[in-house]
Amino acid sequence: MTKTMILACALAAVLTTGCQFPGFDGSRQTASLTPPAPVRPPPEERGIWIVGSAALRGPVQTASAKFGGGPDTRPRLVAEGTSAGFRAFCAGVGLEHPDMVASDRPVTPAEIKRCRAKGITLTEYVLGPKQFVYVKDAHMGAVPGVRDFVGSWGVTGKPVDEATTAS
Repeated sequence: MTKTMILACALAAVLTTGCQFPGFDGSRQTASLTPPAPVRPPPEERGIWIVGSAALRGPVQTASAKFGGGPDTRPRLVAEGTSAGFRAFCAGVGLEHPDMVASDRPVTPAEIKRCRAKGITLTEYVLGPKQFVYVKDAHMGAVPGVRDFVGSWGVTGKPVDEATTAS
């Protein structure tokens, strides 16, 4: 009986070699997970992608109704807050990144620095008190409808740099 127990324990030890148990050094593990893909709007919903403050939902909807636009140029606001909007906006340039950020406050120096680190230049449009929209300069000509939508506001924008943040 003792030999059978010893044999069973030895067999179990051989079979479980390489399993991940607490205290086991998993340095031999070779599998790795790929990072998740960034969240992108489906192509049929791309349009003009605006992120930022829910407080600007009304002005953005009014401007969108005035602008109209087709399915490829219809503005849409993803309102997750001003700070979250700037994080998404300053993450990069291209169709996988938002075109504009709607903000209830001026852009901060830290947000400008984050954008500049990704090569992003932006223009500020003041739609009213505590109503700012920042547009990526690179998206003005590259993303269909952005230039026309911005032009429909009838407001002149000003380039943003560190000196203009004192407003």
